[in-house]
Amino acid sequence: MKPVPILFLGDAPHLPTGLARIGRDLACHVSTLPEFRVGYLGRGGWGSSDLPFSQYYFPELAQWGEGYIEAVWSNFAREERGIIFSIWDASRLHWMADPTGVGDRLESFLRSNAFVKWGYFPVDSKGVGDRLTMMTRDTLSRYERVLAYGKFGAGLIERSIGRPVEWIPHGINLDAFAPRDRQKSREKLGFKEEDLVIGCVMANQARKDWGLAFATIARLKTKHPNLKFWAHVDVIDRHWDLRALIADFEIRHPDILVTLAGQLDDHDLSDGYSACDLTILPSLGEGFGYPVVESLACGVPCITGNYGGAVELIPSDVHEDWLVDPVTERLDTLHNCIRPVYSPVDWVETIEAVLKQDAQPERWRGAVEHLDWAKLWPSCWKKWFLEGVHVLP
Repeated sequence: MKPVPILFLGDAPHLPTGLARIGRDLACHVSTLPEFRVGYLGRGGWGSSDLPFSQYYFPELAQWGEGYIEAVWSNFAREERGIIFSIWDASRLHWMADPTGVGDRLESFLRSNAFVKWGYFPVDSKGVGDRLTMMTRDTLSRYERVLAYGKFGAGLIERSIGRPVEWIPHGINLDAFAPRDRQKSREKLGFKEEDLVIGCVMANQARKDWGLAFATIARLKTKHPNLKFWAHVDVIDRHWDLRALIADFEIRHPDILVTLAGQLDDHDLSDGYSACDLTILPSLGEGFGYPVVESLACGVPCITGNYGGAVELIPSDVHEDWLVDPVTERLDTLHNCIRPVYSPVDWVETIEAVLKQDAQPERWRGAVEHLDWAKLWPSCWKKWFLEGVHVLP
């Protein structure tokens, strides 16, 4: 069988985003299969010689690759029929699913028989009527293969497009994310043994509620003068200005340590998690939730909100202890997503309760061992890709 060209479409694979990480890991694994010839069209960045597949890039100002997809496919596929595998929100891909009005040449290419559309779709929120919004539904219904991150996303997609949807979680490297020596990890980050250390690993996006994180930490600080806050973020100032939050909530050095993505590798991050008594993920919706898995892999509890896909990652026997219930919900722009609203008082109460629990690092790590790439790739992902290529229409 001649290798089938498969072009990944998403965030550039070497960028420090969750979607880039997913795309990179999957593209690297698929590159080991002789049934495929792998390419990657990435948004942003400049490429990496360390990756084992063909790479193409376009700038962020070029939207979602509309002006590049035809030329890249022609160069990569070499007139062979293949697969475009997108790893993005469906809201970014309506132009490819229904190319009406994108221009005659591009529309002709996108409606041709040059490729089939596969997608791995993050679903971090529900819409009005407990289903996805109209544009998202239309996009998903036009894909030949639709894959969700977990039960939350799969259920919403199924209710939205009226057909069964598979789901497979992301993988993680459990060799990199593992419990480290607590004392050495704290010394490395500048914390003392007697400190109460709470960590938060989130990107600087609107739905990553850094305001809630700081409001929660400020309240805890009044009860625990020895509290130290480790905040790991991609950029200081984007949707949230962390400098303003630090100033307004008066959580200053040495009580806060801010680290940036790109400064720490996975082993360094593992030290960060291992230095914590617990971590928090005050997000307003996750399709998956890498920080939950990473924290657990390092033997450290992670508290998150009772909404979205991250809920599925919390060990079932501590659901009630580690999840914070929303007080209400609101409708969020741009795509009419329903977002939870939380009270920092509830987060403080949950944190206080979890801090009283016994440390059980081996137990928490065991809760995510099934997500190790060494297990997840051969048991789930490899089968999914091979099943698809053997029935390619």
